[in-house]
Amino acid sequence: MFSLLLLIVIYLAFISLGLPDSMLGAAWPMMFSDLGVPVSYAGFISVTTCLGTTLASLIYAKVNNKFSTWFITLVSVACTALALISFSLIHSFPVLIAAALLLGIGAGAVDAGLNNYVALHYKARAMNFLHAFWGVGTLVGPFLLSYFFANGMSWRNGYFTIGSIQSAICIVLLLSHGLWKKAGESTITESGDKPKLAKANSSKLSDAIKQKGAIAAMLGFLSYCAMEQSSMLWASTFLVSVKGFSESSAAASAGLLFWGVTAGRIISGLIAYRVNGKTIIRVSQLSILLGIMLVIFVPERFAGYALFFLGLGYAPIYPTMLHQTPEFFGEEYSARIMGLEMSSAYIGSALLPALFGVLGRSVSMNLFPPYIILILIINIIAVETKMRRAERKK
Repeated sequence: MFSLLLLIVIYLAFISLGLPDSMLGAAWPMMFSDLGVPVSYAGFISVTTCLGTTLASLIYAKVNNKFSTWFITLVSVACTALALISFSLIHSFPVLIAAALLLGIGAGAVDAGLNNYVALHYKARAMNFLHAFWGVGTLVGPFLLSYFFANGMSWRNGYFTIGSIQSAICIVLLLSHGLWKKAGESTITESGDKPKLAKANSSKLSDAIKQKGAIAAMLGFLSYCAMEQSSMLWASTFLVSVKGFSESSAAASAGLLFWGVTAGRIISGLIAYRVNGKTIIRVSQLSILLGIMLVIFVPERFAGYALFFLGLGYAPIYPTMLHQTPEFFGEEYSARIMGLEMSSAYIGSALLPALFGVLGRSVSMNLFPPYIILILIINIIAVETKMRRAERKK
């Protein structure tokens, strides 16, 4: 029973990870004018947050050797709560960048810690639903902002409220210490058995990169995260500047993107044991294309709903590609290649959304749909190349 209660607490903590991820894109149409900065500056915040996330992920293993997963998660959620409340109070953009770094560090430690813990102590279904609960967290921000905007309040009210929710989750984590102590650090599985841990990976990084399909796998993660993060960051601004939406309507419409992600991850968690991963990815890529074509061609009042199909398409690709790594590259190289894939994912999340901010400012926000389509084409080529080359090794 305590393992189930602990899993619920972990899911709650992963909801806290999703809460801030959808805030910036929905709030930015109002934030940039309030802060007195160009519209492209959202990219600086996004890049800084990703740098913090990358830093936390890189040092997590060393930190975990000294502190328990419970303590790391507690401190990390507290950092995100502090950063979000700081967002609501700060009027200086450089100081906001510092808060974004703190936000990224907190989020990265939660992400690395809980993914690792659930992978060691629970079965695959629990991991699938863990990422679905991240989607639940992302649903809250845009709709909360839409409510505040519609009632004449500021984006600052939204960030303060989300920060307060994070603080409440932090209290729950503090009170859950007994559950973590009963569970221990390496004794839980869904069946109650001690987990079988894989042997330490001794392959060289240079050898891992040389594996057939490894470069394509890295490009697949980079392009996927570039698509997802660009949509999360710029979809709301696109609807305001190109489709003529109000800030409140755009924030609500951006929320449909996260509804799609959440629904897609729940569905993929339910069908993952029955449907081939290659099929899931290909159908997902088709859904992304459908969503972006709808954004272009449907009447303006329906453009927001098209974002749902984008989210539905994005949802299964990341966890499915992760699951394919040991299947395609074997136990000897899977850990090394997965590390390379994660690094590529962070690079895609940090750089390409920021690049579109520059393009949108200097050229036009009308470039948003073709930008996503171009990255989608790269993703399709990379994923298909990875699967083809990796299968030749078998």
